[in-house]
Amino acid sequence: MFVIAAGLAVVAWFSVRLQPATGGVPGGKLVRLLPDGTVLATLVLPQAAGIYLLTTTAWSAAERALLRRGS
Repeated sequence: MFVIAAGLAVVAWFSVRLQPATGGVPGGKLVRLLPDGTVLATLVLPQAAGIYLLTTTAWSAAERALLRRGS
């Protein structure tokens, strides 16, 4: 369980770094903290949910990185 949380923490860190600046958007700072909340959720949710969160967060970060590189 802690391995999944650690992996999700790394992926969440990259995900936040790839997000564009939230310049003046209402709730912008909250949006940048949401990936960190998934790490905390992993510690209380069943292991399957943690694996799901890890894969979807990694997929989203990979998409964002590829789309940023392509434009």
